[in-house]
Amino acid sequence: MLLMSVLIAPSVSASTASLDIEFTLTDLDAQPYHRPYVAIWLETPERKHVTTIALWVEKAEWFKDLRQWWRKAGRSSANFDGVTGATKRPGTYTIHWQGQDLNGNPVKPGKYLLNLEVVREEGGRNYTRLEVDLTKAGKLTIAGEKEFSTSYVTISSN
Repeated sequence: MLLMSVLIAPSVSASTASLDIEFTLTDLDAQPYHRPYVAIWLETPERKHVTTIALWVEKAEWFKDLRQWWRKAGRSSANFDGVTGATKRPGTYTIHWQGQDLNGNPVKPGKYLLNLEVVREEGGRNYTRLEVDLTKAGKLTIAGEKEFSTSYVTISSN
């Protein structure tokens, strides 16, 4: 008897998109200055959490300070290890998202809401939401706020 094993790869849509988020934290003249906590995530147009793209905090106990993100995703049992990082100094950072949810599954093409929340201890709080269409390549501008300056999102199809 001949046994064969077949490896079946999950299907990936030819139109799977990726995002490059060029995000700039403002250099503020504040004393004391604390590095901000940052959360970037995708939601459906109906405001249902799809995936967390980036989460910069000192310790998990500070997740709840990112109020908007916390209400949508922070209370879940999802594993944020792959997207969590240390807080950052003022400057420009590029965050690359490969079009996958936290489980590694491709996110379906379509329209989503990209959310950015920046909170600084003893400082400001900024939250913005931008509609992105993962079926259309292009570059979008995110209006600057006090805690972050004008930033950009580039949508590419893989």
